Amino acid sequence: MSGRLITFRESVLIEIKRILPNIKSCEAQFGRFDLSELEREMIRAPGVRLAILRSPLAWQPNGQAEAALNMVAFVITEGSKREEDGWNIAEAIGTLLHPGQLWGMTKLTAPSSVVIQPIISAAVKQRGVGVMSVEWNQTLRQLGDGLFGPDGVVISEFEVNGEQLDMPEAGHV
Repeated sequence: MSGRLITFRESVLIEIKRILPNIKSCEAQFGRFDLSELEREMIRAPGVRLAILRSPLAWQPNGQAEAALNMVAFVITEGSKREEDGWNIAEAIGTLLHPGQLWGMTKLTAPSSVVIQPIISAAVKQRGVGVMSVEWNQTLRQLGDGLFGPDGVVISEFEVNGEQLDMPEAGHV
């Protein structure tokens, strides 16, 4: 079973693949992307690597958390048209990040603070390579188990360290 963070990332990847059917690779990325990674790995270009850079959690009164995601799509291009190709792919991804974009999910905010910028342009293994980033923020809500069950009633049984803990009924403390 995947958590909501991974489900979110996979939903974004599916949509990027849908609008950019001709890119050669579109995969998840663990954290930031740098030149040494380009030198170590053979990444097929044009390609996109999608990463969750940060996910600070804020606890809510109902016992659930919100994850304020800092997302980035790294766009990898090569060849003499790498700058033009990079901007075009980054723009296509950036236009996905409109206020109504929920990636087919619920319980999240609209994308915000969208920024497109070039990161690297260098020769790697005798080929010209460019990397651009499309960064944005989006908050996933209602992570984890809350205090209320699906029927809206407070859950009366909890498990703590593997042991059942019964909660007293209202008025019987």
